[in-house]
Amino acid sequence: MRVKSINFAFLLTDEFPVNSFILAQECLRIINQYRLDEIFKYQIISEDGEKVRSSNGMLWTPNYSLKDLFTPDYLVIFGGNLPIQKISKNFLSSLRYFHKNGSKLIAVDTGAFCLAEAGVITKNTKICLHWEAKKNFLERYPYKEVIDEKYVLNDNGLYFSSGGVSILDLFLKIISDLKGKNFSKEVSDALIYEPRENISDPSHNLRYTNNNLVCNKVIKIMEENIETPLKMKEIAIKVNISLRSIERYFLEYFGVSPIKYYLSLRIQNARNLLFYDEFKISDIANMCGFNYNSMFINTFKRFYNKTPSEFRKYFRKKQYDNSINTI
Repeated sequence: MRVKSINFAFLLTDEFPVNSFILAQECLRIINQYRLDEIFKYQIISEDGEKVRSSNGMLWTPNYSLKDLFTPDYLVIFGGNLPIQKISKNFLSSLRYFHKNGSKLIAVDTGAFCLAEAGVITKNTKICLHWEAKKNFLERYPYKEVIDEKYVLNDNGLYFSSGGVSILDLFLKIISDLKGKNFSKEVSDALIYEPRENISDPSHNLRYTNNNLVCNKVIKIMEENIETPLKMKEIAIKVNISLRSIERYFLEYFGVSPIKYYLSLRIQNARNLLFYDEFKISDIANMCGFNYNSMFINTFKRFYNKTPSEFRKYFRKKQYDNSINTI
């Protein structure tokens, strides 16, 4: 007896992350290939059925538009570099419709912005998204629960992937839950990939590229205190380590003092706010712990050789230039 196919729809938004999209698609394709059956059906869609430009500038042709899509079992939303600037009321209405009618919604990378704007994220929903966009998200939706995990599966049918290779871990989990571990192992073996545990412990965070737990704890505190920076003495007290020891560890593992490292985190957050959103420069300065615009502008320029305004104009121009090219 033929088993009913499970339907996935990949919803592409402008500048969507092509790496996550291809990996998700490959997981389903590999199962169908190995099992000689259409266990998973998948199709590409865009809001209007027109071509969509990915993060690397390539154009992708969808199978359908949102309005022509039958209710899928899983709707995968690939958020882009401008996560809410180019989505319409009809787009958000469609997300609400599919969620109400039983589709599981999977938000990838910055796709969490789309679900938040659609109003489908309830109070107890746990969220993850790409770490670069986390501060932007919390500035817009301060009461949402964002956790540092690779993926999240909520009982209300809202799933989240932080993007990048973490989409593999999420899809392997979904395949395992739907069809069993043998199926998910076939995919991981085919991709020569070792599935990773979904752990939020900061010592397991792949962005912390050293094995020094002291540095990892200090960095976590720094990241949690960007808008109102702490003094290093205060951080030393929180981790119960002498300031001298912290300085020694940072010089050993990062080649800079903890003060300079902290400053680089604040500037990195400013860069992400400029890149993903349209906040005023003065607001970004405040969000990143700078009391004076002039100090923020000069510090930013030291890191990126451009003022914040020049940096934003540069990237917006690149985005516009890509949008008028056909690849």
